[in-house]
Order: sequence, then C-alpha cells, then structure tokens
Amino acid sequence: MTTIAPPPRRQRHLRPATSPGPDLGRGWLRGYRPDIEALRALAVVLVVLYHAGVPFLQGGYVGVDVFFVISGYLITRHLHTELTTHGRIRLTDFYARRIRRLLPLATLVTLATLAATWLIASPLQARRTATDALWSTLFAMNIHLANSGVDYQANQDPSPLQHYWSLAIEEQFYLVWPLLITAASLLWLRRRHTPHGTRPTPSTTLLLTTITLATAASLAYAIHTTDIARSLAYFATPARAWELGIGGLLAIAAPTLARTRLLAHTPTTTLLAVTGLTAITTSAILYTDTTPFPGTAALLPVLGTAATLTAGLHRPTPLETHLLDTPLPQGLGRISYGLYLWHWPLLTLAPTYLDTTPTPLQTTLTLTLALWLSTISYHGLEDPVRRMRALARLPWRAVVAGLGVAGATASVSLAAAVLIPDPKGSGAEAASVDPAQVVAAVDAATTLRALPANLSPALADVPDDTPSPTTGDGVSCMVDLLDTSIARDPAGTCVFGDPRGDTTVVLAGDSHAYQWLPALEAVAVQRHWRVVSMTKSGCPLYDVRLVNTLLKRDYRECYAWRDEVLARITAEKPDQVLLSAFTGSERQDPAFTGRWADGVGRTVEGLRAQGLGVTVLADTPYPRRDVPECLAAHLDDARSCAVPRAEALSDPTRRAATLRAARQAGASTVDPTSWFCTKRTCPAVVGTTVVYSDNSHMSATWSKATRRLLADELAEVSPVLRG
Repeated sequence: MTTIAPPPRRQRHLRPATSPGPDLGRGWLRGYRPDIEALRALAVVLVVLYHAGVPFLQGGYVGVDVFFVISGYLITRHLHTELTTHGRIRLTDFYARRIRRLLPLATLVTLATLAATWLIASPLQARRTATDALWSTLFAMNIHLANSGVDYQANQDPSPLQHYWSLAIEEQFYLVWPLLITAASLLWLRRRHTPHGTRPTPSTTLLLTTITLATAASLAYAIHTTDIARSLAYFATPARAWELGIGGLLAIAAPTLARTRLLAHTPTTTLLAVTGLTAITTSAILYTDTTPFPGTAALLPVLGTAATLTAGLHRPTPLETHLLDTPLPQGLGRISYGLYLWHWPLLTLAPTYLDTTPTPLQTTLTLTLALWLSTISYHGLEDPVRRMRALARLPWRAVVAGLGVAGATASVSLAAAVLIPDPKGSGAEAASVDPAQVVAAVDAATTLRALPANLSPALADVPDDTPSPTTGDGVSCMVDLLDTSIARDPAGTCVFGDPRGDTTVVLAGDSHAYQWLPALEAVAVQRHWRVVSMTKSGCPLYDVRLVNTLLKRDYRECYAWRDEVLARITAEKPDQVLLSAFTGSERQDPAFTGRWADGVGRTVEGLRAQGLGVTVLADTPYPRRDVPECLAAHLDDARSCAVPRAEALSDPTRRAATLRAARQAGASTVDPTSWFCTKRTCPAVVGTTVVYSDNSHMSATWSKATRRLLADELAEVSPVLRG
C-alpha cells in the first residue's frame, strides 16, 4: 500500500486561499494532501472494525478498495510527473521507493507472525502459516488464496497472513503499471520547449486512452468473474486492477480537472467530498458478505474515493480544513499501513492464545495492542527506512537490500515449513479398530486423554488422509466446483471394486458422499461389486437449488452436473444407487429445509420410477472444527477435541426431513451416527485412528474402518446386495 511522505514542515496550503485560479504548473499536485491521509485512516478503520466483527459494518472490507484507488492515484501521479519532467521513468528509482516504503514493515510482521504462531499454535497451524509466509514474501498471497478459494477440500480456516493478498495485488500492479505507461508513452512523444531545452513528453490523450482501455477490460473481467467464481474474482489481480486504474485515470486527468471552474467553487468541491465519503461509508454499512463483490458493487466505494480525491485537487475544502486535517485522522492515516498489517494476525491468533472465543473486551484490548505496535513500528522502522539517505541517494542499494531481505525471509519461511516437528502423541499405544467392534471402540474412545503414540496415519498426515482423488487413468472422481461434466466412459472411469462385477452400485452426491468411497471400495472388492463414483464438490444429487458457500452465488454448475449424472445412471441401469449429502448447518432455516425435503423426494421418486434400488445414507456428524489441528494443540487431552452429539448433529430438522422424505419416496435409509458417536459424545480419535481429516469430512482410514457396518446395513436394506 502506497504511503505518503509528509514534508519536513507541515503546510495546509501551498498557496494563498485567495489565489485567483489553479496553479497550472504544479498547483494540481498539492504536495502533501491531508485529505488522502484521512481517506487512508477511514479505509483502515473500516477494515479493522469489519475484521473485529462490528455488526453494523459488515461491508467494511470496502476499505481495501479505498486503498487501491489511492495507490493507483499516487503511483500514477508519480510516474506521470517523471515522464513530464524527464521524458522517461527511472524504474530503479521507482522500485527502490516501493521497497523502502513497503518491505521493511511487511517483513517484520511476517516474521513476528511466524514466530508467534510457532510459540502458541499447534505444529500443524504453524507449518501452514510458514507456507503462507512464503507466499506472502513472494507477494503472491492473492494467487494462493484464489486457488484455495475455489478448492472445496482446501483448509478454509483464516490464515494470520491472509490479509497480505491486497499487498500482493498492489505489488503485482507496481510491476506492470510503469511498463505499461512507458510503452504507451513511447508510442507517441511530442517535443516540449522549456527554459532548459527541448524535452520529449508523452501524449496525455494517449496515456488516458491506454489506461481507460486497461481499466475497462479489468472491470469487465471483474464483473464476469464475480458472476462465475466470486472468491477467485476477489483475490485475482486482473479483477482488481481497474480499481487502481481509476486512481490512475484521475492522476493523468488531474491537471485538466484542476483548470476547470467547477473545482474553483468551494460549495461544489465540498459537496463532491461529502458525496464521496458518503458513498464509501454507505457501502460499508449496507454491503455484507453475500454482496456480489468486487463486481459492479465495487463501483460505489471506488467512485466515492475518486470523488473525494477529485474534490481536493485544486485547493483544500472546508471539510478537509476543519475535519479531515485534524490530529486523529492524520495520525491514523500515517500509521494505517502498520495497523492494517498488525491487526489481522493479532485477531486470528487471539482465540488460539486464549483457547476460547475472545470477549468484546478482549477484542478491544487486541486492537489496542495493534494500534500500539503500529505506532511503534512507524516511528521505529517504517518512517526511518523510508527517509534513509543512503538508500535514497543510491536507489540500487535499496533494490539489492530488498531482494536480500525478501530472499532471507523466504528462506526462513521455507525452513520453518520443513523443520517444524510433527506433532506426536505421548499416550500409550492403542489397538487398531476392529471393523466388527466399531461401536464398542467409539464408546471406549470417550475416555481417551493423551493421544496414542501409534496413530495411523500419523497426525501430521491426517489432513491428507482423504479418498484417492483419481483412478489409474488420472481422471478426477471428485468434480471441481466450476466443472459441469462427468467422466463418460462407463467401462473404466471412476469405477472401483471389480470392474467386471455383475452387481453395479452408483455412489452419487457431494463430498460427504465421496467420503464413503474407501469403505464402499473395500466392500466391493470383497463382494465383487462394480462401484461407480459420481460426486461433485458441494453438489448433492437432490433436486434443490442452493447457494454455494465458496462461490457465494447460485450453484449453476451443480444443476448441469446433476442432469449429466442422471443421464449416466439411466444408461448404467445400476442395481443400487447410494445417495448422501452434507446436511449440517450453523443455523436452521425451516423454509430451506422444506425445499430440501421436497428435492430429496423428487430425486428418489425419479430413480425409483426407473426400477432402480435407492439407498439414502444419512450425513455424518459435523465437528465444525479442524480436528487434526485441534488434536495437535491438545496432545495430552484428546477429549478437548470431542464434540457433544447434539452439537455435531447440527440442523437435526433437516437431517430428519431427509430420511423421512427418502423413505416416503420409496428409498431405504441408513443412519451411521452410532459409528461416530455415543449417546452424548462424538470422539475425535478412536483406537489408532483420527476420525476426521478436517472440520467436516471423515478420514479415509476411518471410512475403511466402517466397511463391515456399511456392508451389513446395505445388505439388510437392499436384497440385491446380500450376496
């Protein structure tokens, strides 16, 4: 994020307020602008309060968009000034300035966060944070989050370094933007006579045209991608570049705008500033996490920021003089970069340190600590390095030093990711689970304290203990969120067990159906079944419309995929169709439960009408916490990671409605809850096996452990499977 270096002596106006018109030479630059500093203060306050969970600022994330516009304006203004003054852009000097302003504090916060996570969090979380630190150091955190944002199996717990995504976007912008402006300038240079001779200057019209086209293309991409995959659009630089581009357009047009009479009238500029600030705060108040963002919705805070910047191009407005240019907003603006960097690691690590959800008072104290750290780091590191004469005089030194610091930080992060020891239990060795004694083993597991020393797989490997994602031919058997097709070759694609078996079983549904594949495959091998997997992330086969929580929109790809699956089932004519789906929820919605039950009934009736046997497998209990990470943090007390049965069976109404609707439509049903829970508790570890690989899905090892129970239940409800 671009910072503003205040002049040695504070000035409210660069020329008298009674000046008859704008200074056509340098007046439009206005040097140090308190209104920009105040905008930065507003932006960081919105972001911090949003992250702190303040209820009336659910759209506080728009503060990042304010930062983007300001950065685009300041960077382009600097580049344009160099072009008009020297006829070229000194890239070494430009990148040296960025390094001096951004890298020292970003490095400090990264290393401090890595150290704090190592000290107070579990080894699994510390290792994940070390990986994130590497992405952050390479200014590619947004790429990492964009990839995992559309990965249903990715760990969705927030990273203490997640907020570096916006810094990564700005750095990627800084790499491309000077080159784009230089290329545009070289296409058409005109000669300008100055007292010092003749200098080439770029065509303003060409620059505006180039930036306008780039900005428009980015905006179009943002709108399109927001409609397809909002999490991808949120973090992708091409979908965010238009916001910096708006600031760039304003910077190029600033001299022309400063000449207009419109900005010479105080009432007009005051109204423009008030309108801009109102647009920003309104979006912060009215927007929520469900708002399609950053598509057209981002126009409101972006244009609001541009309007506020425009109001201050010519001279300070009364709003700026009497409200914005006061100690509080100016002080917050100066430390806004540090406050942005410090607050998020503190907020995300506070629950780990406290081992509970922080109270409002504890959250307030956490933010106070962030404010203190921001102030100290500004005066002790950020500002001194930025003003360091040795680096300013020879820019190449800053570039070399920056590359060295980044390389060292990346090396530390990589070493931490590799060297952090695996978490290991210190308890007595346990017996592996006998498939015939699963229920008894679950009951005995409720008294387990210290984690067994002989876990299999080891705790560090449990997050990867998932069903094999592909068959031998490399075709994925779990269709991605954005994919609408299924593998069409019925002879070999996603077929498990005995490919030549006389009994065909289709497993269909979302990832909570897919998690049963290890158990079903083990049974199929023994009983010579031919099992065909047809599963898609977040997509139940039941005929119900739904909003995908990762894409944050109507899940259109799911409906197209369902049509293909139903056509494939019709072609297969299987002996049995096994359906399952995620039915847990943080809150109950009676209206959706009704639509869900109707969808279950319609799907089962359609399959039964073809003469197919249908079994609906009730959803597994839902721990709602990352079980491996919880166990890594409580190696001496596994009971801390157990979940009360009532809590694990979240949304019991929809669970019951699913089974009831299935039975009424002619399907048989199986409820596996007793394979996971006693009457009161759902343990996290049974015997030598961790039951869940994340916060929702059972581990592949535990799935295999339930194979005998699954086979017996299927045989009981389906005559064709009794052989």
